[in-house]
Amino acid sequence: MNGLKTWLRRILPWLKHSLAPVLLASYPAIFHYSNNAAQLLLRNLWLQVLLYAAFGLLIFGIASLLWRGSLLKAANAAAIFLVFFHLYGLVYNTLLKRDAFQVEHYTLLPFFLLLAGYAAWLLAKLPLRGAGLVFKAVLLLFGVLSLFNLVRAIPVEVSKMQLKADLKGRADSLQGGAASNRPDIYYIIMDEMSAFQPMREFWHNPAVDPFTAHLKANGFLLAEESHGSTTNTLHQLAIRFNYQDYSLDDPDYLQTWFNAIADNRAMRYLESQGYTTVVFDEKKLPYPAAPAFIADVSFNYGELPEARTRISVDDFGMLIANNTMLRPFTATLRPGQYAQHLDMIRFTLDNIGSLDEIPSPKFVHVHLMLPHAPFMFDENGHLTDSKNFSNWGAYLEHYNYSLKVAQKLVDSILAASDPANPPVIILQSDHGARNKTDGYEGVLEDYPPEYKTWIVFAIHLPGLTAAEFPADMDPINTFPLVFNKLFDANLPIR
Repeated sequence: MNGLKTWLRRILPWLKHSLAPVLLASYPAIFHYSNNAAQLLLRNLWLQVLLYAAFGLLIFGIASLLWRGSLLKAANAAAIFLVFFHLYGLVYNTLLKRDAFQVEHYTLLPFFLLLAGYAAWLLAKLPLRGAGLVFKAVLLLFGVLSLFNLVRAIPVEVSKMQLKADLKGRADSLQGGAASNRPDIYYIIMDEMSAFQPMREFWHNPAVDPFTAHLKANGFLLAEESHGSTTNTLHQLAIRFNYQDYSLDDPDYLQTWFNAIADNRAMRYLESQGYTTVVFDEKKLPYPAAPAFIADVSFNYGELPEARTRISVDDFGMLIANNTMLRPFTATLRPGQYAQHLDMIRFTLDNIGSLDEIPSPKFVHVHLMLPHAPFMFDENGHLTDSKNFSNWGAYLEHYNYSLKVAQKLVDSILAASDPANPPVIILQSDHGARNKTDGYEGVLEDYPPEYKTWIVFAIHLPGLTAAEFPADMDPINTFPLVFNKLFDANLPIR
């Protein structure tokens, strides 16, 4: 009993003083979660909070060894070090954007570590009264901020639970229709794939001409002047699957788009026409809280047997890590996720042409995160150096690999199809290359803004004429065009 009391007398003061470093270390995870709660799952938050809380304990443990005479001083020293730890990425990005001088991690990180160490040493020199006030201020400030951000996320969590319940009810009521001789329909989205003309004009990329020639030789029509209305993937998917506009000013826009995509007008109509719906969906890579499509058969990102065995750092973890002193090493933090990405590409290529067990007519939607970052493949599909993953200079080779994937998808579908009942194949991108700057390097100079919305839009629809498919066809017309041709749906074309 006396041993237990002695142990408690030692450990309780240590735990008490660890609260400030733990709160400070884990607060950025809570902050970023509250700002992105609609796109994330609670498990994303708890994983990151636990990881950074453990890191805060580690830093406090090291500080308590250095300042053995005072846990209070050790707590304050650890806290100021963690401030520098979490500010590194912000400072790095700011210096990079201002471009006043060459910024390299191998010089900035040691300098930042030196500043953090010096600040910790200075703070630890405060007298006990001042140190106590600093400790209490850190506890109060980050305790209140953490609580405030958790409360902010509550309405979003309630909305997500309600949406999940509503969509489950819809899925439970889903009824398949009778088979017919109607053609199978394949809707392929290649994420962030630049249109062909920008590829010719800006990148001077010769690979697009053999690809477009191959499409035309196989009966495709191309709308080479087609533009989406925005560069937001979810917004574009909601518009195209429901052939209606959605406001960008909706205060609950993400939930609106999630709902519109998961339970969409196009797939509901196809179900009423007797179609079996199938989805190969990698869209959930950056949107883990997005509800899956309500479909008869779903192959969602991260749910394949191969992917379940991977251990990886998700995009939310990368968002936090990129703002810390881990920034120089983030490209090596998530090899498991890159392996999942490759798994999904291979799984889709291997199975897109072998869906014989799924009754026809079927509607098959494929969404691959290609050539979206990480730009991890060269044009032959080999894994590149991790330094290229977020560098726009690697986009071209990654794009050319994506062309090969798209061609294999199309060829597999055509090879497996019945010549007497050829399939409908829609190949699109959600938007073009956005040339994003936050977290990216090698930003493209003099990149015209209109290229960001200029999309790939090619269609294989037997009987469709070029007059019915103008070069500037708006992608909001994707399903009205198909449904009018196949089912005489008499939907308006914009």
